[in-house]
Amino acid sequence: MIEYRALTSAEFEQFWALDRYAFARQYHRGRYTPEVIAQLRGLFVHGELVAQLQIMPFRMQAGNGALSVGAIGSVATWPQHRRRGYAEQLLRAACTELREQGAVLALLYPFRHEFYHRLGWALAGERRLVQPTPGQLRAFQAEASTYVAVGPDQIEELDAIYRGALRGRYGPLVRDQNWWRVDVLRTWSGEPYHAFIWRDDQGRGRSYLIYRLERHEAGDRIVCRDIVALDPTARAQLFVFLARHADQIVVAEIPTPIDAPLNALLPTPVSTTVVPLFMQRVLDVTRLLTEYPFTATTTGHLTIQIADEWLPDNAGRYLIEWQQGKATVSRLGAGEADLACTSATLSQLLSRYLRPRTAVAFGLLAAPQRQALLLLEAALDGLPPFCADYW
Repeated sequence: MIEYRALTSAEFEQFWALDRYAFARQYHRGRYTPEVIAQLRGLFVHGELVAQLQIMPFRMQAGNGALSVGAIGSVATWPQHRRRGYAEQLLRAACTELREQGAVLALLYPFRHEFYHRLGWALAGERRLVQPTPGQLRAFQAEASTYVAVGPDQIEELDAIYRGALRGRYGPLVRDQNWWRVDVLRTWSGEPYHAFIWRDDQGRGRSYLIYRLERHEAGDRIVCRDIVALDPTARAQLFVFLARHADQIVVAEIPTPIDAPLNALLPTPVSTTVVPLFMQRVLDVTRLLTEYPFTATTTGHLTIQIADEWLPDNAGRYLIEWQQGKATVSRLGAGEADLACTSATLSQLLSRYLRPRTAVAFGLLAAPQRQALLLLEAALDGLPPFCADYW
């Protein structure tokens, strides 16, 4: 007998044993409060735990609104039970549960992209990892200001800067107090990060930096967890702060949105790596399109054919009617459609990782009706995706 269910607190040691076996990096045990243990799910075969994961409900920013999503983490299967389809069964059951809870997307960071791609997950976007030396950051000029070390007592101020700086992006989590305390201000091992707010000469917090110092044989480095600013001056002061570590580090690792032109601000370009964001999977096409915050001026209608082999309830032809950005979605019977794509491509269009015309150019979106393509392009106008969180 195969059973999917929540783990009990008495079964936590079984979860911990498999998590420790499967992952080189683990959360510290203190993170697993009764509330977190209640999020653990397992696939049991004749009473034996063979595979497991954690489901976490979130609100995720999407442009000028937010979506209900479910994050999935700690997906693992014991080696003696691998290659039997248990992980796929576990994920399917978790997606069904998340959909029933109202989530429109399932998000995860994959152990192997191709495995999840086969099940309909798609990359939500990319970010840059920029690695300047302190010397390369000396081009920024210091302003009259103060850097203030902060912690849990300043979460409200940190969150205001975070929300203001990332307004309009797709992908940032809507962080509650607990997420800030446990997952932003502390490392996986439970150690506190270093955190500073930059305040201008009027005492207003306009940017912040959360980071750790890493020891390396070739020289120490600062690894930024969050580097967030409300305006160019406030951003420059964070770079001034990093440059002041010239006698201590050889490089700083700075995550930025894919469209952030840091190299345009520097006299000499610095090393940059493109890093994948999370993958996402559509759980409910109708609800996703209804709740999605499209561009506020969008008015018109189109039909779109969605293919989805793994969650066939999503497959079908849909009519989307917009009135001043608000979408009304109806499911239609078989027939011709203005546009056609998979649910995976739909998720990438909505994240703005893919522009509709780019998707057509690369064969990911069929657009026999050009006016429908232009309407969708306008409806999805906005900034590329970004997310600084990991789970």
